[in-house]
Amino acid sequence: MTAKQVTAKAPATSANLGPGFDVFGIALEQPNDKVTLSATAIKQGIKIQISGMGAKTISLTPEKNTAGLVAKTMIKDFKIKSGLQIHVEKGVFPGKGLGSSAASAAAVAFGINAMFDLGLNVKQLIEYAAKGEVASAGSEHADNVSAAVCGNFVLIRSYNPLEIINLECPKDMELAVAMPKMITPPNKTEKARAVIPKLVPLEKHVHNLGKAAAMAAGFAMGDVEIIGRSMVDDVIEPARVALIPGYSKVKENALNAGALGVTISGAGPTMIAIVNRKTGNTVKVAAAMCEGFRSAGYDANAFATKPGKGACIVEMEK
Repeated sequence: MTAKQVTAKAPATSANLGPGFDVFGIALEQPNDKVTLSATAIKQGIKIQISGMGAKTISLTPEKNTAGLVAKTMIKDFKIKSGLQIHVEKGVFPGKGLGSSAASAAAVAFGINAMFDLGLNVKQLIEYAAKGEVASAGSEHADNVSAAVCGNFVLIRSYNPLEIINLECPKDMELAVAMPKMITPPNKTEKARAVIPKLVPLEKHVHNLGKAAAMAAGFAMGDVEIIGRSMVDDVIEPARVALIPGYSKVKENALNAGALGVTISGAGPTMIAIVNRKTGNTVKVAAAMCEGFRSAGYDANAFATKPGKGACIVEMEK
């Protein structure tokens, strides 16, 4: 063990970005989850404390908590002879489609790696963080955790074996985020996946493939306009519209206010828009999206942010 206590943080993320279902992810500059790990006597096992956004809704049982599940797996795999006190300071509200569980999982993986000097590479960190998603989503998903670990834009080229492509975001790219104040069920992600069509018409597949390829090219070229115009999904999003109150008005308002593209963030209900800061006002777009949710009878929290960096160590006490 190289440290008695480590504090790590990881960002909120948005998965899919329209046509890139389970493949694309982006890290946000804000908000973040902060996790403090403290070594304890081995007999104390894993103890979890949670404060901040939606803390009361999150299980403190390690097997049912994304951070706890990651810690338990890593302690077992590396035969770590220490108990662990985990304090999660939630900045990312859970169950809203902003990768809340992924932020906690990524921060814990990053923190344990540093605390016990495990020497894990980025791919290994992502694989461990993805195991935490089982506690919230029922299965291992790498889109949010990859973005939380790496930062900026990620593209999952392959799940088995895991292969991630990490690209910088254009400097002029900003993001408007609107989160409706509505109660989401604990199994929200599973419900959102249940409505996805099992068969996809060829023309819709071709449509999405073209948009996804163009979006990836936009990130590679640093072209915000191409990225925004490619944020269109003809397969998954239409099936999920009924789960997002005010969806059409939010999208219409955002585009009218200057957004280049708008989509559901992850499994929702949060929606996210891409804005070129040279040609649009991100704060204005976010406010317009709020009005869209209000038209459906829901207040919303909205904010403007930028693409963010990945998980990092904030403090280390030896």
